[in-house]
Amino acid sequence: MIKYVCLFFLLLVSGTNYAQNLARIASLPSSIEESSGIAFYNDSTLITHNDSGDKPIIYFINLKGKLVHQVLIENASNVDWEDLCIDGQGNLFIADIGNNNNDRRDLKIYKVALANLHTKQKVMAEVITFSYLEQNAFPPSDSLLNFDAEGLVFHQDSLLIFTKCRANPFHGNTYCYKIPAKPGNYKLHRSFQLYIGNKGFTKDAVTSASICSNRLYLLTYNRFLIYQLVEGKWTYKEQHYTKPYSQKEAITTKNNHTIYLTDEVQKIVGGGKLYKMEMQ
Repeated sequence: MIKYVCLFFLLLVSGTNYAQNLARIASLPSSIEESSGIAFYNDSTLITHNDSGDKPIIYFINLKGKLVHQVLIENASNVDWEDLCIDGQGNLFIADIGNNNNDRRDLKIYKVALANLHTKQKVMAEVITFSYLEQNAFPPSDSLLNFDAEGLVFHQDSLLIFTKCRANPFHGNTYCYKIPAKPGNYKLHRSFQLYIGNKGFTKDAVTSASICSNRLYLLTYNRFLIYQLVEGKWTYKEQHYTKPYSQKEAITTKNNHTIYLTDEVQKIVGGGKLYKMEMQ
C-alpha cells in the first residue's frame, strides 16, 4: 500500500492513447476505504476486505456498492490483507501476504468455509503459513526486495501468489509461488516469473490477481494484463489500460468478458469506487 503524493501525481500524468474508460458503477461504503481484494460470492454479491489496519472482517456488498453483511474472523488479524479468492469447492482464501518492507516472518493465508457465510456474524478460519526459500535476510538488500505480494488466485488444486516488485533497480517482474490450499506450514520455491514492464513501481507492480478458466488477470495501478494458459505456461495475450487513474488494488472476473475493479480512497485522486469493464 502506497500513500505518497508523488505516486498519484505520476499516475495522473501517465496517460496513454490506449486507455479505456471504466464504468464507475458504485461508491463503496465508508467502512471500506481500502478495498484490496474482491471476489464473487454469488452472481449479485461481492466479498471484499480492507487493507492493513482494519479488524479481520470480510464485507459483503451488492453490485450497487451497498453493504449487505459483514463477518468477523475470530482467530485472524489483519496485518496486511492484500487479496482474496474462492476455489470453487466452497472455500474462501484471504491473503495476509503484504510485506512492504520485506521483513515479515508471519505471512499467512486464511481459509474460510463459504457455507452460509452470509448469515454468520463470526467464523473461525484454518491457517496456512509460509516463508520464501529464496529469502535469506529480513529485509534483504534493495536489489532483492522481491517478497512483498498482493495477488492471490486458486488454480487447479493450489494457490498461486504473485509478488509486487519493490527492488531497486526496478526489474519489472512478478514472481509466482505455488502453495497447497490446505492448512500447514510451507517453504515456497519460486515457480515462474512474468515480466510486467520497466516503467517503475507506479505502473508495473502487481496489486491484485484473478483467474477465469484458462486466463490470468494481473492488475497494476494503471492497467490489467491478461495471460492465456498455453501448453502449461502462462503466455501474454493483451493488456487494457484503465481510466480514471487511481490506487487500484482489487480485480475479479465474472467471466472472461466482464471485469470488476475497486480502488482505495486517496486524498489526491479520490477512490473508494467499484468499477466495471465489458471487453469484446
